[in-house]
Amino acid sequence: MSSSSPFVHQATLLAPVESRSSFDAAAEEAREERAAEPRYGRLKVLVVDGDSLSRVELRQAVHRLGHECRTAKDGLEAWEMLQADRADVVLSDWSLPRMGGVELCRRMRAADGEGPYTYFIFMTGFDDREHFLRGMEAGADDYHTKPVDIEELEARLVSAGRVLSLYHKLADKNLQLRRDSQNSFQAARVDPLTGVANRLRMDEDLEVLWSRAQRYGHPFAAALCDIDEFKKYNDRFGHVAGDEVLRRVAQAVRKGLRQGDALYRYGGEEFLVLLPEQSLAEAVRAMDRVRGAIEQLAIPTPTGALTISVGVAELDLAVDRTLKDWLRRTDAALYQAKEGGRNRVEACFSR
Repeated sequence: MSSSSPFVHQATLLAPVESRSSFDAAAEEAREERAAEPRYGRLKVLVVDGDSLSRVELRQAVHRLGHECRTAKDGLEAWEMLQADRADVVLSDWSLPRMGGVELCRRMRAADGEGPYTYFIFMTGFDDREHFLRGMEAGADDYHTKPVDIEELEARLVSAGRVLSLYHKLADKNLQLRRDSQNSFQAARVDPLTGVANRLRMDEDLEVLWSRAQRYGHPFAAALCDIDEFKKYNDRFGHVAGDEVLRRVAQAVRKGLRQGDALYRYGGEEFLVLLPEQSLAEAVRAMDRVRGAIEQLAIPTPTGALTISVGVAELDLAVDRTLKDWLRRTDAALYQAKEGGRNRVEACFSR
């Protein structure tokens, strides 16, 4: 309800300095000195009141307390202003043209999750219990009846600043927790030695791939790569050198793949490659290029340059009843490559 009386007491806010006592002038100077540095920082305040005099008086009071202030003459204008530029605090009358203060408060609370919190204070001429309860149920943080002097206004804005400061700290902490959680999630799915995805990530991706293949019939191929004679290399040069080989091989394999392909450390010296939208013949050609790239690294071993053997199998839902069936056929192709003399790519044909 817009009040015909001033929004803030004339005696404490608007009276000319000449008409005040020396005590009043000193109090005003002290307030202005405090306002230079608000206790919880400068707030962005939006005053919403249908009475032009009340808007002017309250805007002046907010400015004197060291805060920014905008005004709106009705609830709908205030809502549109908040969409364009949020406020820290809204000081709203109850009865407003076009959209009332209660509806404005409800809309703001419904949108709380979309951005930083806004503190809402009803400043109205209604002083009965029913209006107070309705206002608080709508989501208001504070309720005060007119008129209000500047000391009371300052106290309420200090309270608002304290609450908002806590909200901001909590939001920052939650953001950091989410980032830490995301980082932990990612770290748990990366092999720490080679930097490629690990078995956990592989299992998750295979489940998604299996569902896509069953639903849409997209072609997928898998390739299992094994470093030839790796145990002998470790025995000759040591595990530190062996770890470096694993890193270099992983980097070379990843570099030789398409952007949409996926590489995982399968275990020990074995790596699994998933090649979506590739036929068996295309996957064999792709992995043979990778095999050649590893050989070109020219990593010395007791028997010559380091090489890999690769087994490739295309997913066939008519044969592969489970993911294990598909991986079992891929492993069988790798065994054929090993038995065939190593440093080669073998395919497993399902039919």
